[in-house]
Amino acid sequence: MATSADTGTYLLIVGIAAVLTLIVGQILMRSGVGFLRDVFEDNDIAMSITRLLGVGFHLVALGFLALISTWDPVTVQNTAQLVVTKIGGILFFLGILHMGTLFVLTRVRNNSRAQRMAASLRSGGRRPPHDSRDQTKVIESG
Repeated sequence: MATSADTGTYLLIVGIAAVLTLIVGQILMRSGVGFLRDVFEDNDIAMSITRLLGVGFHLVALGFLALISTWDPVTVQNTAQLVVTKIGGILFFLGILHMGTLFVLTRVRNNSRAQRMAASLRSGGRRPPHDSRDQTKVIESG
């Protein structure tokens, strides 16, 4: 006999998945700002884009959470199996979404570095400092 979720089970699944989504989103936002600071010379722009990406991540993840919480793609025998199966699907999706976001951030950073390197080569190897950390190194070594 297949088990279908009652209201309490749905709320449990949604609650667990929402907490996991928020945790992964916060990790992504905190880690992503370092990538974006390397791309943009303005810290405020990097922070703004990080927040925008975070909102997009949360909306996509929570939207998927809402869909999967009512979808029964597999037959399970009891409520515990149902909860574990749905949470597993949500974790799998969050992992894919997280890795996709990191892939995009890495590509953006690498493209920015390549453009800066090409500009440096065109200018004869002279490159203005990228950010305040580079300026400190120039001042200390000069």
